[in-house]
Amino acid sequence: MANNSISLVSLDFDSFKQSLKTYLRSTPEFKDYDFEASNISVLLDILAYNTYNNSFYLNMIANEMFLDSAQLRDSVISHAKQLNYLPRSYRSSSADLEVTINSSDPAKRNITLLKGTGFTSRIGSNTYLFTTDQNIVLTSSNSTFTGEITVYEGDYISEKYVYSDRIENRYTIENKNVDIESLKVVVLEDNASVVNEYTRATSLLDLDDTSKVYFIQAGTDERYEILFGDGVLGKKPKNDSGVIVEYRLSGGVAPNGCRIFRIAEPIDGEANVSITTLSVSSGGAENESIESIKFNAPRSFSAQERAVTAEDYENLLKLYYPEINAVAAYGGEEANPPQYGKVFLSIDLNDVDGLPKIKEEQYKQFLRSRSTVSMEPVFVSPDYTYLYVNSAIKYNINRTGLSPEDMRALILASMSNFSSTNLNSFGKVFRYSKFISSIDSTDQSIISNQTDVELAKYLTPSLNITQKISVDFKTELADDLPVSAVDHPNGDKHTITSSTFTYNGVRCNIEDDGNGILRIITTSSGNHRLVTNIGTVDYASGKLEIKSFRISSYDGNYLKIYARTKNKDIESYKNVILNILESDVDLSIEQVRE
Repeated sequence: MANNSISLVSLDFDSFKQSLKTYLRSTPEFKDYDFEASNISVLLDILAYNTYNNSFYLNMIANEMFLDSAQLRDSVISHAKQLNYLPRSYRSSSADLEVTINSSDPAKRNITLLKGTGFTSRIGSNTYLFTTDQNIVLTSSNSTFTGEITVYEGDYISEKYVYSDRIENRYTIENKNVDIESLKVVVLEDNASVVNEYTRATSLLDLDDTSKVYFIQAGTDERYEILFGDGVLGKKPKNDSGVIVEYRLSGGVAPNGCRIFRIAEPIDGEANVSITTLSVSSGGAENESIESIKFNAPRSFSAQERAVTAEDYENLLKLYYPEINAVAAYGGEEANPPQYGKVFLSIDLNDVDGLPKIKEEQYKQFLRSRSTVSMEPVFVSPDYTYLYVNSAIKYNINRTGLSPEDMRALILASMSNFSSTNLNSFGKVFRYSKFISSIDSTDQSIISNQTDVELAKYLTPSLNITQKISVDFKTELADDLPVSAVDHPNGDKHTITSSTFTYNGVRCNIEDDGNGILRIITTSSGNHRLVTNIGTVDYASGKLEIKSFRISSYDGNYLKIYARTKNKDIESYKNVILNILESDVDLSIEQVRE
């Protein structure tokens, strides 16, 4: 018979115990019983403890049954496997080198760099080994051999198995640090008289019983497993065949940034080798995290290795290339002017400015087999737009022992953290109120901050050459400031301003007049005086056109153009990346007592 004294709402220990007491008090035998300091209280503790353990255990089991709530890596891997998703393994860092070998044998015409030829490099006190991934032959008509090569961090090792159809057809790779992109699988049949190299299958299309392919899947304990075909989909190796699995071990992200390389040992007997680094090592990555697997597995399943939508392009590139920090993709119909039949891609690489040509070709080749025939990928450079921050800070010195310089360092660190967390990628929105709050929360002694934020573009115009410059802030600019006279006080506000440069021997700046005209001005006796009109600004679109611009110098490494926006919240579109640099932060810090 049901008893309404039992409560199943709370699952903590005390609630369980109290529920048991309430139930017992509802019975005639224990109606007036005092449970405190009694033996039966100990029994209730045991029952509550056992119930609490069971509820916790069952809750954990239930969590592991779903991809979203699973906490154990093996559980997440198992769910991802059902979506046909292969988590990314460790990736070897790579570098492009130019190798010049001066041979001691004038008759030699070929020098071979065998697969696994080693090069060493250091970062700090750590030494890393980089190797070639294939045999490379250099030829020359004299004794000097030169060639461009790509080397990958990590040495090659191999594991051997015996194939047997009497046991489960899967073979575990023992090392967790394997770079599965370097896998080479060879099957030796008929007492090693027949050598077959198997290639990795990424789909079941066009496979039959003669296809020499292997499959790879994630296993337990962060390891990977190799499987062969069953004789219907993929060739089934003969029983008792030898299997050799060769692969490269990766050090993950640690070897990224190697710049100076040396040979580990003589190349083809030649020790007179000079090496020029064409690109520092990059692209190294750890194996995919649990959070990344949870995010990528459902999206990869929906794309099915096909690049159809803009999101497909973004997900595929970020999945296969860990060196990519961010990707923005948009259709040609969104371009200005529209370019139908194209998809525009903007890629921001970790610790690399711009997109090297070799990477662009690599990404194009990767996408070619996954995108529709009619779509042409076009790579465009990220449009970096920076935020110029002018902030006046007041803090109470009665609540802290920090000096103004200490406070400055803390606030700059807070702004940098805000930028890395909320900006520095495509499709981000700068939220003014959150930014202000992040400044206030830097330290409990901060009383207030008065902060203005403008956009900034970095330009490198040619010197002593008449040129036309277009600047596009890609957002609405302030159009409600008063129109300025030809001569006006230098404290007047403008939508567009610039850093200082030299024009016709005079130190000048650019500003707008509040009516859409850009002009060059100079400062004299506390006033700004017109030198010449130089272009126009479209406040609605954020586009500036500077014409007949000829300068002889500018301050610093860049000419900076600043713009006040119409809205304090600033959204980045398409290939725009917003960021805050320490050099664009102007802080004034005031101590007060309260």
